[in-house]
Amino acid sequence: MLKVGDKVQVPRTGGGYTEGVIIDIYEDMARTSFIVGETYRGNPIKPEDEGRTAYKNVALKNLIPVKEDNQID
Repeated sequence: MLKVGDKVQVPRTGGGYTEGVIIDIYEDMARTSFIVGETYRGNPIKPEDEGRTAYKNVALKNLIPVKEDNQID
């Protein structure tokens, strides 16, 4: 059972995943935070925006738990 504070793989618009953290859960949805890489919402970002925190609401069933040693369950 996923809970607030758990590390997860967050699905990205381009089809990949990024490691993030669950910051809130409501029913079957989770609000997650993750660090922005070279793209955000499928588009390239400005170099100065790389490394900023982004937020995404994701269905719990679409999140992949990450073990503390950074290995996917």
